[in-house]
Order: sequence, then structure tokens, then C-alpha cells
Amino acid sequence: MNKIHNIAVAGHGTCGKTTLVEELLFRAKSISRHGSVDDGTSALDFDPEARERHFSIDLNTGYLEKDGHAVNLIDTPGYPDFIGTAIDAFSAVETALIAVDSVQGIRLNTRRVWDEAGKQGLARILIITRLDAENADYDGVLAQIQDVFGRKCVPMFIPDASGPDISKVENTYVITPESSSRAKELHDQLVEAVVEVNERMMEKYLAEEQITQEEIDAVFAEALLKGAVVPVLAVSVRKNVGLNKTLDTLLHIAPNHDAPLRRRMRTAEGTSVEVSPAGGPNDPLLARVFKIVSDPFVGKLSYLRIFSGTMTPNMPIQDVSVHAKERTTTILRMQGKESVILDKAGPGELIAIPKLDSLHIGDTLGDLSRHEVLEPIAHPIPMVKLAIEPKNRKDETKITEALKKLAETDSTLSVERNRQTHELVLAGRSTLHLDVALRRLKRRYELEVETRIPKTSYLESIVGKSEAQYKHKKQTGGRGQYGEVYIRIEPFSANGGDPLEFEDAVVGGSIPNQYIPAVEKGIREIMEQGILAGCPVIGCKVTLYDGSFHAVDSSENAFKTAAREAFRKAFLAARPVLLEPIVNIEIRVPMKYMGDVTGDLNSRRGRITGMDSEGEDQIVRAYVPEAEIKSYSTQLRSMTHGEGSYAVEFLKYEVVPGNVQQQVVEQLRKERTIHDAGEE
Repeated sequence: MNKIHNIAVAGHGTCGKTTLVEELLFRAKSISRHGSVDDGTSALDFDPEARERHFSIDLNTGYLEKDGHAVNLIDTPGYPDFIGTAIDAFSAVETALIAVDSVQGIRLNTRRVWDEAGKQGLARILIITRLDAENADYDGVLAQIQDVFGRKCVPMFIPDASGPDISKVENTYVITPESSSRAKELHDQLVEAVVEVNERMMEKYLAEEQITQEEIDAVFAEALLKGAVVPVLAVSVRKNVGLNKTLDTLLHIAPNHDAPLRRRMRTAEGTSVEVSPAGGPNDPLLARVFKIVSDPFVGKLSYLRIFSGTMTPNMPIQDVSVHAKERTTTILRMQGKESVILDKAGPGELIAIPKLDSLHIGDTLGDLSRHEVLEPIAHPIPMVKLAIEPKNRKDETKITEALKKLAETDSTLSVERNRQTHELVLAGRSTLHLDVALRRLKRRYELEVETRIPKTSYLESIVGKSEAQYKHKKQTGGRGQYGEVYIRIEPFSANGGDPLEFEDAVVGGSIPNQYIPAVEKGIREIMEQGILAGCPVIGCKVTLYDGSFHAVDSSENAFKTAAREAFRKAFLAARPVLLEPIVNIEIRVPMKYMGDVTGDLNSRRGRITGMDSEGEDQIVRAYVPEAEIKSYSTQLRSMTHGEGSYAVEFLKYEVVPGNVQQQVVEQLRKERTIHDAGEE
């Protein structure tokens, strides 16, 4: 088996991707029965969550062999909430087969996976599905495809009808005497697109010389990878139309595993270079992790794509990304959840190996001499956050560990302890994404949690200058306490560094040198606790310029206390302000929703910084306070009927407007009082 084709099947949800993949596997006799997504009997969607919800949540792999070819098919989730998983699948393949529903046409995730496949340089093939549906419209969807994705999208299959009357599709790639005039016309369009990638063929074409089918075959994969042509297939699984042609066409035109697909690699010296990682079985080992499964009973299972070299059981390897040495165990080929043990695996193969604990999605594996790494997979940022608390306090440590294991399996899921608010925060792409994660937490680890919208990480600072003095003097019968400090406070730009700039300007020994560090420590302690609303203080320069001490009663604790109280007085006199995190948001919506989206942004104190268009999409960029978009995922979905998407990234901290600051401070003080009462 010397020809391996790796193909990720992607598209928007409910367009029939999983059904198509399973039908191809069944026809190649790789699986023994037809499964059903609707009935929860799918061979690929075997996870309990996917079966209950009747849609794919994870990527899953299938394998078939036919006519001397091997095909690895990766079925990917269709909803934008799980786009990170589709991106992982693209990192392991040469071809993206993008399904477009014949009734709904191009939807949000269709465009998203098209763009992501293009970014990774994959060959792209479109397939119009569900052509037997009552309201199917092949010609309308084809026109939409060519309008949105370009005229390079050329039909390779044309159906004899749309809807229940469909009975066959005609192939335009190979022309016979029986081919229709439309098929011949579309064949000419395919040839015209293909010859652009080959100078010799272009010369023949311009000279109106005959170009043979063998010549077209020889360069078609190259044309696909360069994006010069995008074939459009057509299929109806339920009516058994186009399935055999689809499989045969994929074997014929999809690039092999050794195609010159360019990927970026970082050398040992840190230089980023573009290379074709494909190699032979005797070359040094190079593989990448594209999926992790973590189960409390089965353990950790890592899915790998091998680009070069050969992997065998009990073989020493290294995780080059984190410089960890490992040893392979059993090598498995996965068919859904079923597996076959292999004695070795070579270039182009997709395999799974249990018990490699150091591995993470995107990691590069090599032999012990390898130093180069494939550049990390670029995942979208988690945007929707929930603060997590265990229902049972005894489960606090278990919950953190279980969430970390879930995050290992999903690169768009993250968990962290917020140092400012002290909350355990789970972040994901959407409310649906987080709901799936929490259901898995309960199902797999038997842990239940309570959730809420996380607190905003406010900070405190000053915009004015002041001075203050405080004398801490206390006599208790034994040794007393005495320390006096004079400080000057003014704002300075921390720029993400040390929140305090401390200057010792004491002269004449009014405070002995051994107590100066205690003064700074006391100031840092109260800055961490906050003064205005219990939030950490940043951006203060404090100058200690005078004080007094007592030869017997002075101590480090006394000067710490004096410093704390002096800072409190000075801070409140220096025009204190509350700072809030500002994020840069980029929103992508169809034109018809632009008015609603921009108006909503203004109501959230957003400042629009730019607008752009990309195909049918309008892109709005704005700065907006993080506190104003905590439930934006749900609200944008409602405003745009599920057609909008957005991305955010932290930008900076800004002063909260005065009219808002008072409300926020009162709320934070109230929450702190309740928290302190609960602690007692």
C-alpha cells in the first residue's frame, strides 16, 4: 500500500459529514454496518455526549483501502463552537473535503473551515450534500459557492436533478463520447484552471494543442495544493447517488501523503523556515500529535500523524516540543473507537499510542537526535468564561486536576486560577462548548460544580500626588511598638512590570537601614489587598523621605504597620481610580446585521476602531471593556441568528469612567463584605 491519502471532512453542522464518511467506509467494507447520527448508532460519533446531542463534538478517524490506495478519513465537528478540533485535523492531512448543504448553502462554519484549510495550504475539494432533500437547489448552491469562494470552484459532478428525483451524477473530469455538452464545457473549465500551474501545458493550451487526460492527471494534485482549481462534487447518501464516484475521485485526485505540502518548522537555532516535512520510511522520525483522549479508566491515548521515518513498538523517541524522552508502547490504527494493533507505522499513517504522558496536541515527535519542531497549531482564543466551584468542598483538588485533563484534549479549552479574584476559571469558545466540558466532567469524573460569570479583574491606581505621615505607637505593658514614616506618593507607568517603584530618600538616620525593607514590604502588602474596592493596586511610586524610631520599641512589624497606614492615607488623597481590562474585539457578521451589532457595541461602551469587508462578511473592530461582553457569545448568536462570530484579545487597562466607577466600587465592596462574612 504505497499511496496514502489523508482527508479531513469538514463543514457546517447538519450537512451530513458523518453520514457521508461512514457510508464511504461501509462501501469499502471497512465497517460492517450503517450507523445513524440521528439514532445514536454512528460508528464514528461514539462519545456519549455526541450520541445524546446527535452531532459531532470531537474529531474521529476512519480508515479504508481500495485499489492499492489507503485513505485516512477524519470526521470533524460542524459547529463553530468546536472549530479548534477541525483545525487540529487539518494539521494532519493534505486535503480538506468541505461539505456544503444543498438546502442551506454556505453557512458560518463553511466559510471558517474554508479559510482555515487555506491558511494551512491544504488541497480543498467541495462536496454538495443531501441533494435528495425536498428543497435541494444544486444550481443555486453552486452559484453561491462561485460567488463566495471564486470561479476556481468548478463542478466535477453534475446531478440530473435536485430533490427526490435525483438518480445520477455525471463526471466532468473524464470525458467520454457519451458525455453531455455541459459536462464537456465544464471539463474545459477544469483544464483551463489546471494548466496554469504548468508552463509546458500552458504553452500547449495557448497553442490549442490537445492536452491528454494523462497530462491532466499528472499535475492535478499540484493544482489543488496551489488553489488553482477547487473541484465541486455532488452526492446523495440516502438515494445512493454519487458515492462510488466520490470515493473513486478522491483516490484519483486527492494528493498523496508525500505531496509537497509546505509547513513551517522552527530549527534548533530558533529560525522559522517553510519546508515539506514528508519523507521516506528510512528518514529521521517526524510526527505530530493532532488529538489527545484522556479517560479515567483507559488513560491517555495520543493520535499522531507520521510525516517521515518509521515508528515501532518499544522505540525510544522524544517529544521535541518539550524536550521529554518517551518510549512507544502499542501502535494502534483507529476505526472510530475500535482499534487494530500494528507492528510498525511509516510516513503518511495516522496512528494512536497509549501512555505517552508528556504529549500535548500540536507537539512534535522525533528520534533522539531531532531538534527541529513543527510550529505550533494556531488555535482561536477561548472567549467565554465560567467561574467554577465544586458542590462538595472536598472535591476542590479533584476538580482542578480533572479540568486540566479535559483541557489537554481540547486546545480551545483552558483552565486557570485567577490570582486577583481567586476564582477557578474555565474558558472555552461558547456556552455550548463549556456545557459539553462540564457534562464530561460529571460523566467521566463524577464531579459536579456550580458555575457563575467570573468577576472582572479590576485594578486600583492613582492619577494625583499626595503625602502622608503615620506614627504607629502602642504600649502593652511589656515591650511596645513604635514606628513612624513619612511618604510621598505619585503615579508611574508600570507597563506590566512591578506595580510599585519604591525609593529610599531617608537621610540622617531618622529610620535605621534595617527597617527600610519592612516599610517597602508593608506597602506591597496593602497594595496587594487593595484600598478603594479590594483590588490590587498598581502604578504607584512611593518615596520614603522621613520618619522616627525608638531604640527599644521599634521593630520590623511596627514599621510595616506604619507604612501600611501611611500608604492608605496617601492613596485616598491622591485621586484614586479603578482600572478595568479593555479588550480588542473583532466581529464578523453578514451585512444585514451591521446596524444591530454596531448599535449594541455603543451601548456597551465600545469604541469602533475600524470596519472592513471580506466576501459576504463585514468585519467590525472595536475596543470594549471586558466587563461588558461576558455573555456576548449568547447575545451575538441571538442578534445574528447564529451567523455572527467574534474573537477577543486583551489590550490594556483603562480608568473606569466616573459615573460607572461608583457603581462598580459599591458592588465590589458589597461582594467583599459577603465573602469576609462567609470566611468567618
